[in-house]
Amino acid sequence: MPPKVSVAASNDGALPEDMLRHILVRLPTKTVCRFRAVCRSWRSLLTDPLFLAAHKSNHPGPLIVTCKSEMFERGAINIVDLSGHVVKRIAITMKDARMVRTRSLDLICVTGRKGCHVINPATGDAFALPSCRAKEHAHVEHFFPESFDFGQVVTTGEYKAVRCVSIDNSDHASSPMLCEVITLDDGRHARWRGKQGPPAPVTSNRNRSIVVNGVVYFLLDFLYTRFTFSGGRVKPGSMALFNLETEEWMGIVQGPTPVRSFVQDSNGRCGYFSLYLDLSVVNLDGFLVMAHNPEGCSLDLWFLMDIEKCLWNKRHSLDFQPENLFAQPLEILNDGKIILSASGSLRHYDPITKTYIDFEMRNSTSVGTYTGSLLSSESAFTSEVSVILMCL
Repeated sequence: MPPKVSVAASNDGALPEDMLRHILVRLPTKTVCRFRAVCRSWRSLLTDPLFLAAHKSNHPGPLIVTCKSEMFERGAINIVDLSGHVVKRIAITMKDARMVRTRSLDLICVTGRKGCHVINPATGDAFALPSCRAKEHAHVEHFFPESFDFGQVVTTGEYKAVRCVSIDNSDHASSPMLCEVITLDDGRHARWRGKQGPPAPVTSNRNRSIVVNGVVYFLLDFLYTRFTFSGGRVKPGSMALFNLETEEWMGIVQGPTPVRSFVQDSNGRCGYFSLYLDLSVVNLDGFLVMAHNPEGCSLDLWFLMDIEKCLWNKRHSLDFQPENLFAQPLEILNDGKIILSASGSLRHYDPITKTYIDFEMRNSTSVGTYTGSLLSSESAFTSEVSVILMCL
């Protein structure tokens, strides 16, 4: 029978604290969370800010966040590593929940039929955004939210959400849209503020807006809208830019040449509809990227290199595979591999060898990334929070 190994509960035991820290900092997050219950000295060590920073440095991630929810059922959020192993599971009381895609944030955001919640995965705290509209728009009779996004101001670190709203659902193409912003500085006083609307109607489907370096890029509705509210033509792939810091619109940027020069076939609108399904926008390596899946033949990743010159660079073109149909790129790792979210799996693509490694990822209807630390014990909210979660 092998001899038992004695592990120190403090620096007075068999192992010096420095050596103990050296060992524990290399353990997975899930194991560290369990070891906090060993004794008080271990809990003190494993919640120390220096230890948390060292652990995050040894486990740079990112982690993948998946959300699963049905129309009339409560959902669940799974936080998994790059091999698809569940690190943490969070049950939510929201029904028909969908996660807002974010990158490089310590919080995640989930929307549903009855509102929107911002969640701190580390602590389980959640804050419900107010359901009421901005006081500037209290007189508006009809209120149809079309697009929503969540991000962080680069200079201040403030978290903000922005939503675009249609006021006439029967005439979406010609009716001006409203815009509202909310800051999560103090949940007790947080309220929506009315802002100038976008220069043209924005799309309402998922994967059609993204935050990059504090700017929200909204894909414009080129399917049903031919012109902006100022009279300019809306080209396919055009996007309206909203600055989270100044809370002002920054104009319109056109998409890559193959997209904005798209010519409809004899099917007319059906051609635009096909293009619409082939487009999505993502944040990769801090760049705005338009993912284009032309006729299912390839997955082209166009990086916006210069906004002023509207300069795009097609850095990657993934050859057709049935598994990549409607796949979404999530992250580019330090070794150059591209992480894709595909139907039922997490795909690692090596652009050098052009090969894939697949990891099963069941029961996910929306997917994003999380770069915060699950070991953090600090709440991101200064007011009382809504209890909609249960960590499993």
